[in-house]
Amino acid sequence: MSSPTELHLPQHLPYPVKVISLDVKPSSPVQRGTRLLSYSFEYQPQIPGSRPELRFGTWDCSLEGIIDTWKVRVGDEITLQRAKAKPVVIISEPCKHGVQIGGLCGLCGKDMTTYDYTGFSDASRARIQMTHCAFGPTVSLEEAEKIEKETAERLLTVRKLSLIVDLDQTIVHATVDPTVGEWIAEGEAWEARQAKKAEAATSSTNSDSDSDDTDEDEDECNPNWHALKDVRKFRLGPEAFGVPLHKLRSKGKQKHIENQGCMYYIKPRPGYQSFLRQLSCKYEMHVYTMGTRAYAEEVCAAIDPDNTIFGGRILSRDESESLTQKSLQRLFPCDTSMVVIIDDRADVWEWSPNLIKVIPYDFFIGIGDINSAFLPRIEFPGYKSSQGDCKTAAPSSDPPALSPPSYTQPEERERAEQESKAMLTQNSLALEAQVEGRPLAKKQEALQTASDESGSSTNTPSDPPSSEKVQATDASPRKALLKNDDTELKRVADLLGEVHRQFYASYDSDHTEELTRHRTGKLISSRPYDVKQIIPRMRQRTLEGVHILFSSVIPLDTRPETTEIWRVAHMFGSQCYTELSGQITHVVAAKHGTAKVDAARKRGGIKIVRLTWFTDSVALWQRQEETPYLLEDPTPSAASLSPNLDPHQISSDPEPDADDWDVEPAVEKRTLELTDIDWNDINEEVEAALNESDDEDDIGSRHSGVRSGMATDDDDATTDDSRSQDSVNLTPRPNRKRLRSVTPSERSTASDQQDVVRSPLAKRKKLSASRTGMSRLKEAFTAEEIAAASRLGSRSSSLQRPTPSPGTPSPINEDDEEEEDEDFLARELEEWS
Repeated sequence: MSSPTELHLPQHLPYPVKVISLDVKPSSPVQRGTRLLSYSFEYQPQIPGSRPELRFGTWDCSLEGIIDTWKVRVGDEITLQRAKAKPVVIISEPCKHGVQIGGLCGLCGKDMTTYDYTGFSDASRARIQMTHCAFGPTVSLEEAEKIEKETAERLLTVRKLSLIVDLDQTIVHATVDPTVGEWIAEGEAWEARQAKKAEAATSSTNSDSDSDDTDEDEDECNPNWHALKDVRKFRLGPEAFGVPLHKLRSKGKQKHIENQGCMYYIKPRPGYQSFLRQLSCKYEMHVYTMGTRAYAEEVCAAIDPDNTIFGGRILSRDESESLTQKSLQRLFPCDTSMVVIIDDRADVWEWSPNLIKVIPYDFFIGIGDINSAFLPRIEFPGYKSSQGDCKTAAPSSDPPALSPPSYTQPEERERAEQESKAMLTQNSLALEAQVEGRPLAKKQEALQTASDESGSSTNTPSDPPSSEKVQATDASPRKALLKNDDTELKRVADLLGEVHRQFYASYDSDHTEELTRHRTGKLISSRPYDVKQIIPRMRQRTLEGVHILFSSVIPLDTRPETTEIWRVAHMFGSQCYTELSGQITHVVAAKHGTAKVDAARKRGGIKIVRLTWFTDSVALWQRQEETPYLLEDPTPSAASLSPNLDPHQISSDPEPDADDWDVEPAVEKRTLELTDIDWNDINEEVEAALNESDDEDDIGSRHSGVRSGMATDDDDATTDDSRSQDSVNLTPRPNRKRLRSVTPSERSTASDQQDVVRSPLAKRKKLSASRTGMSRLKEAFTAEEIAAASRLGSRSSSLQRPTPSPGTPSPINEDDEEEEDEDFLARELEEWS
């Protein structure tokens, strides 16, 4: 049956062109290469000053069929825009070659690889690949629309949707670490021994008495065995690495991998059986993985042995068009309103509205996704990047296509192939490093070492070592590295069930109205039963009504609107701001002490939470309770602001003599001191300390005055008066640091406890400060003064201490260092005299 085909003028013509003749009449048959029309155009020579020339051209037919109607007339001028928008002629073809297989038309069997001077190839008419096989048929856009319409009608009849499932870290976790195989063998051997013992126990004969002693160590089960019981394993040949290994250096274990292949260990996610069985009634499932075809088939055989869940609908990287991105149009090029995606990576889908992101499954600790070393690292802050050491950043160039289109230049095709080989080689090297490095064995050893150290640290140093304790330490039980406690599939199943329910609820309510629109011929608007509307609506309810201010999360040199976390916050229903205002409900901060956090805490009424609150809410699609995530106020309490009671420290400041007494404290600290501290108790204590210091300073100043001959009693009286005045005015001074002395209740009257008041270092500093500007070594002496001093007969008379008057406190005995300083000054004066 013939069907009409619209033909447009090719874009390479020298537009604008003018139609001068239509060379084929309507209803006339045409062949490939038949002249359809002639046109004229103005040609501008490249010679300066030359006039345009009128030239002519023809346009030949690139199809076979019968001319139906012409859409242009002689004399019409056609521009490039008109040529793109409107067809020139309509031809009825006996076959449109909408389905092609292996270079042949799947309908008429004609060769589609013919390419001639017209520049048109029939192979370009069917480029859409909708099947999961790399060498499957390709179809045209028209055929693709027909196929998807038929698929939609079939799914609506059985009330199902389409579900694209990722494998690695979504349904399973895989590794090539040989340590897993050794642990499995150890666990199987242990179970065999247990079965043998149970069999022997049921027999009438008694076991040997020494069997328990010889098998005591062997009876200990590997702590990871219970989590490894459902692990599947299979071996793939060298081609599973993506590139021939003979092109790489072959030495050591890699030589064995090249010859024997690689053993894969697959751990299905807990609850996968009920998950797949439950959803198979609501979804038609497709696998889309970055692993090779052989790898994907082996994994599907392990989790779907009877092939009833996926039914061979597997799309691997061998059939994909990119190594770094996944395309929904690869399987559903026209209509995606009934397609849902579950994947642990949202960036490879560019956060498609059809996506439900899954928390990555990281059973083998630190391994990551072994089939995506060429994928870019996850840059989203806070999202758990379960990528192992094999993960590397993708190159900065555009993602290369595995099978470049035929219209690309040979140079571009060659460059894309080289980049693809480089990525696959990188992935192969990462797998080899995992086989040789044995990361799980190293992590298990580190865990056991830490456990042994923590166990041995519980023994006090005073306990004498005994053989019993040493034996207990050596026999400490092994810790399990692998845990089988993941519950993510249950949460994802609930979300998928809700999407299915809302879709068919909207479909049932709108079905009658849609049938009415079909009968009346009215234009159908966007349908309400569309997962691209349902999933974003569910996602936005997560943080609906939340107004977020990020602090120390987005780099200062980056526009916040362009960051991934900003986009994700909007996708989940929250509003984001760059400045603090009355609209802010949450401050999401990465650390304490930022200006935004302090301002929000001062304003009050704003929930200041850690970044994990946001990431957990996004990952679980449910707003988390803020209380466990609150960012606590790091400001010390009033008790911690009280003076230090350590008798050997005169100040709570670790460096009391540092030159920072005039530093203005923060606003919140000043407020805390004025409101939360009991200043009555502090004033009494400070007054007692100052009175004690006055007595000491008075004695010290008189001693210094006698020794130096510079200070007088008037000076001391003035000092005492000023200090008394200071002791009366005890208003808080938050911009000065107070030195701490012991209180009178803590001070002992014994003279040997006077050194407790101040540390030796502080006493030496005080003595040095009292001598500043008063030492006679810094003064000039005349010969007459020296001679007069020598005639006094006592070289230390000027250094004698005055007898204290009654009522004055007795002087404090100086330590040995001070007496040595006085003798030194005396000797110096004697030498001068």
